[in-house]
Amino acid sequence: MYYAKSKPTTLTIKEHTDDVVEAVRVLKKAVEPYCTFCPNQWELLEIAALYHDVGKYSTGFQQRIQQALQLPINQQNQLRNYPHNYLSTMMLPLKSLSKKGYPKNDLIILTLAIGYHHERSQVPHLDELKSIYEEQLAPYLQEIQQDFQQEIGPPNSGFLKHLINRSLIYQQLEKKQLHTNYILLKGLLQKTDRAASAKLPGEDITHYIERATHTNVGKQTEAFIVEKYNQLRPLQLFVSQHKDKNIILIAQTGSGKTEASLIWIDAQKGFITLPLRVSLNALYMRVTNKEGMNYPHVGLLHSTALDYLIQSEMDHEQTSYEQLVLHTQHTERLAEKLTFSTVDQLFKFPLLYQSFEIELATIAYSKVVIDEIQAYDPKIVAILLKGLKMIDELGGKWMIMTATMPAIFLDKMQELELLGKNTVQETILLRDDRDSNPEVPRRHYVEVRNQSIHDFLDDIQEKGRKSKVLVVVNTVKQALALYKECKKNQQIQTNLLHSQFTPLHRTEKEEKIYKFAQLSNEEAGVWICTQIVEASLDVDFDYLFTEAATADALFQRFGRCNRAGKRYNGGVPNEANIFIAANLEEVSGIDYIYEKKIVENSLQALTQLSSPLIDEQQKIQIVKDVFSQEQLEGTKYLQIFEQTFEDLEGLRPFELKKEEAQKILRDITTVPFVAGQENYEVVIAYIEQYNEAKKLKQYNQMKKIQIDMERYLITVNPYRLKNQKKNENFQLNKFAYRDFEHIYFSTEVSYSKEQGLDLVLDEKVNKSCE
Repeated sequence: MYYAKSKPTTLTIKEHTDDVVEAVRVLKKAVEPYCTFCPNQWELLEIAALYHDVGKYSTGFQQRIQQALQLPINQQNQLRNYPHNYLSTMMLPLKSLSKKGYPKNDLIILTLAIGYHHERSQVPHLDELKSIYEEQLAPYLQEIQQDFQQEIGPPNSGFLKHLINRSLIYQQLEKKQLHTNYILLKGLLQKTDRAASAKLPGEDITHYIERATHTNVGKQTEAFIVEKYNQLRPLQLFVSQHKDKNIILIAQTGSGKTEASLIWIDAQKGFITLPLRVSLNALYMRVTNKEGMNYPHVGLLHSTALDYLIQSEMDHEQTSYEQLVLHTQHTERLAEKLTFSTVDQLFKFPLLYQSFEIELATIAYSKVVIDEIQAYDPKIVAILLKGLKMIDELGGKWMIMTATMPAIFLDKMQELELLGKNTVQETILLRDDRDSNPEVPRRHYVEVRNQSIHDFLDDIQEKGRKSKVLVVVNTVKQALALYKECKKNQQIQTNLLHSQFTPLHRTEKEEKIYKFAQLSNEEAGVWICTQIVEASLDVDFDYLFTEAATADALFQRFGRCNRAGKRYNGGVPNEANIFIAANLEEVSGIDYIYEKKIVENSLQALTQLSSPLIDEQQKIQIVKDVFSQEQLEGTKYLQIFEQTFEDLEGLRPFELKKEEAQKILRDITTVPFVAGQENYEVVIAYIEQYNEAKKLKQYNQMKKIQIDMERYLITVNPYRLKNQKKNENFQLNKFAYRDFEHIYFSTEVSYSKEQGLDLVLDEKVNKSCE
């Protein structure tokens, strides 16, 4: 008996191979209309599935798996377990396949796909391959042939040289425009292999490959809109007429962009990306809500997706822990019909990391939506645009939805040939139908003052007595300082929200600010926030006071004031409702959060408007101009944008690991931190419960305890934390428990539900402080 798998259940090589071949056939049936694979490439994929694990017949592998299965083995003659994926290429009947008409290039691609369907730190060497083959496979070919029941060919040194020089061969394939077939073949082989490995005997492989293929999210969305609103909005009609195109859609918040993206995705598999996890969570709940759109075939893909799903379902007690884990695993395998993802999970492939092909091959027969592209930093945007080019080359479809679109992005897309006949661009703004001469509604009356945000304190408090006032500053340090000043006036309700609260208290505060800042709520008061309020919360205030920032960030903040255009009795403001503190000598975060030159250009564009009333078209034009090649000349922003493209062009494929690629996309160095005595005591109690559950091997309980415990952790920059430790001389430690050694704690710092971590972690400090 020749075994292929010991987990989750024992499978023979033939059983597992049959499962992978079946997975290929299921995948073909599901995605063939949307995939650029031609018929002979599907045949090649089935051959790859058939031979991908034939190297597991080696005696070294069989000894290792028999050991895992606790079967008797010859202890005196234990052989080396050489990577089976490399050995599988030694068994390919390449000569026979050539005679059947498969061209040499296809057979090179087949060899590469099989040889690297697992990525190993150990690289293949020709002499080693030949030696292991002669010792562990050649003597048993007759037995193997009888069990495998397929033709086995002799090793072909010419093709094996291609295997060993993969990076060079990939670059040659790219020049010959054959890399599309390679990416699809290897990526889909990995996808089917992983699906077959995950399923249990007797289960339908379909659910592990592509789920809910019969559903159409576009039709369901249209039906929902028509039932609720009687008709589609203009931008929803537009995308419904261009489902076969790539789309750049510029539209303001509240115009129905999310529903438009779902209509565009239609019957295909779809991915939607957003910058913030909290926004993805809200979108997931909105689309899956049984009282709303009620489309259940959705996966959530970000670093804390399982934690969020468990917490939300625990509140409703509708789904078991095991079901949620399985659902998350299906999503991670990219098997769900619709997936909401952060870019670090989905757009690693432009970095050509090891196994990037599975990600790109799946997207190639899907539709992908990038929402609010202007919210990303220039490095991430460069990677995204490179990704769109790669998707385009493989026949996939993409859509960019955004409130504003910098000119530099469009220029680069033109250079990448992404704005051709297969792409449509449209700007669709909400019309104001309150009179017979409709025009774009003007929700914001802007006043720019050459002052510090602290100079606005009297105005903030005066308006906060009777109205809802939002204050947005650029740093946590500034937010804490302003809050402490504002709290001296006990008559005004004042609240604080920034990133240095525990998830438990941050969630409570987000719920509180959401309820407070609704049109139906007549409470008055002040909320002082950092920029975390810009994109993650659907709130609507009477007045906004903000520190100067770049135009894109400012307009995101504007969207939290008179958001629906229904204040001022539904008319336009007749007095300033947006106040900008523009003294750049006193504005926090200049040059280390927002680049000074770009802020200056943004303020200049605002002050040069003919009227303080600003409309949506003007916002779009300002962002386009401020982020143009001309105005960005000499900025760090432009340098990073252009340098990233140069780096991507010169990138050597297959050098990065998946985790390294993900780290580049996140581009953030953070550590978990327990702040203050009270939080420390709670966390210690959870750790003790966790260790007890671990002794009893209660793995589900361990995960639930971890999730509960994480509600008391703050994410901080370790360099800033250590720098402040030097300044204030408090004790800083790590937990001495094996599974929690990565967590810092200090019982000497101040933390409260009201103010969060009251420790000034200077945003200027990034590295070099140890």
